[in-house]
Amino acid sequence: MKKNPTVNALLAAYRQRRPYRLTCHKIEFHGVAGFDVYNPTKPFRYQQQWIMAARVEARESELSQVRFFRLENFKSAYLLEDAPVFDLQDPFICQVGGEMVFGGVEVAFTSPGDRTLIWKTRFWRGKDLASLRHFADGPPGMKDIRLVDLEDGRILLFTRPQGALGGRGKIGWKIIHTLEELTPEVIEQAQLLEHVDALSWCGVNEAWLSAPNCVEVLAHVACFDEQGNRHYYAAAFNFDVSQRQSSPIRIMAERNDFLAGEAKRRDLSDVIFPGGLLLKNDNTVLLFCGTSDCEVQVLLIAKNLYGIYLAN
Repeated sequence: MKKNPTVNALLAAYRQRRPYRLTCHKIEFHGVAGFDVYNPTKPFRYQQQWIMAARVEARESELSQVRFFRLENFKSAYLLEDAPVFDLQDPFICQVGGEMVFGGVEVAFTSPGDRTLIWKTRFWRGKDLASLRHFADGPPGMKDIRLVDLEDGRILLFTRPQGALGGRGKIGWKIIHTLEELTPEVIEQAQLLEHVDALSWCGVNEAWLSAPNCVEVLAHVACFDEQGNRHYYAAAFNFDVSQRQSSPIRIMAERNDFLAGEAKRRDLSDVIFPGGLLLKNDNTVLLFCGTSDCEVQVLLIAKNLYGIYLAN
């Protein structure tokens, strides 16, 4: 039986083919003084301007809000005071069936006397930010649930169970027909993809239909080292809907590709959490990532370097 690769093996393969990086810069956020901003969504067009949602959080806390920002040149971000505010982590946004679908991870303590964190993914839908209404929740303990609008009207669902089924975290997939089918029971029926070994984990951050039956996926792979430090990398794979098969996952960026900066904690220094890819007009792509759980950085890469063909 073929063994799934370790994250360290994927990293070694990436470093052998590591490309020359064109540019990298940090996004400066305005209107949230005293708070860190990280783990953004991909920028999206809204009311004739570029908008981004991101996680806003005090350095010493895990309880955060998702706020929306207006972008200028993808370098400066200004808080949208009249946009909705969500008590969530790690936001995502996409279009499904002509509607905006927004979501994030809700985190809470189990009880006032027990500081153990519990979490679940929550979903909203609407024609715009002002009309978003809650419509679905994921199973308790599951992050990285994402949706892809397919050409025939069906919806490809990516999941990430942990525990007895998924270990530290595996990517699952399932086809549903409507957003009304997005229930915890249906989400837990997803079939698992084998991308990394049992001591590692991975999850989907963004996915899009690039051609009939071809879904391109921006993901992350991660592991612990012997000291308990976390190591997160941006990764990519594609999924063939008709064949129901995934390509192998490959790392496409690591923390050292970005500028040096602060970290929320020492064990998060080597962490990047990809939020999305944005196609430019010159066959290059902007990769937006949270870095070390306290900043947002943007890396410019070649468009087709990893077999990524953006439809947007």
